[in-house]
Amino acid sequence: MSYNLGAVGFGHWFERLYAGMVKTDQIKLAKVVGVSDLSSKSERLRLVGINKDNYYKMDPEGPLPKDFFNGLDIVHVSDPNKYHATQTIQSLKEGKLTITEKTWGVNKQEFYSVVDFIKQNNLENKAYLHLHYLHKLLTIELDKVLEGFIKDYGKITGVSATFFEPFREEDVRRSAWLFSMESGGLFMDWIHPFEIIYRGMRADSVSIKKLNLFLMNEAYDKKNPTGIEAVIEVKGERFSENARGTVRIAKGAAVDKKAVRIYLESGAYLELVYLDSDREASTGMRGCWTLMKNGIELNTQCPRGMNTSEFFVEDIIKKAKGEESGFGLSFIEKLFETQWQYQDLYKSIELNKDKKAVSEFIARGTSLVI
Repeated sequence: MSYNLGAVGFGHWFERLYAGMVKTDQIKLAKVVGVSDLSSKSERLRLVGINKDNYYKMDPEGPLPKDFFNGLDIVHVSDPNKYHATQTIQSLKEGKLTITEKTWGVNKQEFYSVVDFIKQNNLENKAYLHLHYLHKLLTIELDKVLEGFIKDYGKITGVSATFFEPFREEDVRRSAWLFSMESGGLFMDWIHPFEIIYRGMRADSVSIKKLNLFLMNEAYDKKNPTGIEAVIEVKGERFSENARGTVRIAKGAAVDKKAVRIYLESGAYLELVYLDSDREASTGMRGCWTLMKNGIELNTQCPRGMNTSEFFVEDIIKKAKGEESGFGLSFIEKLFETQWQYQDLYKSIELNKDKKAVSEFIARGTSLVI
């Protein structure tokens, strides 16, 4: 059976979905809706097999066109975050399996308007929130890897997660909404470290104890944080008492690093090095993990298997068939708690523009200290 999919938004996240779709004949791109005129997208639409009759121009401040939903089984929402709550609810009301990228809302009120709508209408089988580090092979396999190492090397005493990206022209183009709290801000855009902590490490709760906010690059934004350092407390069966951690996120950092170090009671640590989706697709690599103790490499592996797009599409097909997939509302609510904590805290913290302080922040992140 083949399912017809309509895309709301035609950018980066649609491309990640499409990369997995073309490897299966079970999902067909049927329609696209966007804010631009057809002329600006005609060549891209032609390449994915969409003709002018199946492209819908929308008013970004209004509802999606009613005709867009006709004949669709699945709707994929990946336009700016500030539209996600209303578009997700509209699509669910139309009876469509609705895949929403990264967040259902830019703040707690919006987010829970969607969660409550799903619960009140028993639509959990129709709503899917895509958080792509949940689909990274390193994250998926971390659960089993840690299970063995914790037995041998002790519980987790600390976590250091660094997700730094260098300057990108694409981020400059997206900066009007990427860093603004109107779309959830950088912390929401890089919720991924918490996906790893909750899924791969099986944390029960994460709470933010301290925040440092930095201005990394004025070409991106001059008033919103483009570098964030969050000191966290983590609880769970696999964690020692008073386990702490630090999550560092930055764009325009002049450093490209996506890594997580998990410190264990014996003094050993497990380090995971992640690759972005483009490198996964072009190299076939999925990242590597290494176990270290006293400066000696005890074990290292670079697992091979499906990439994030393939896992994602597999989940969508299962959901369309009525099978269980995804992580359920309780998991998602727990995952987003740190977002609401951040939004409460950041307002009272001054943005640090000092170049020395920024350099020290980068150095801490690069060395993966807690």
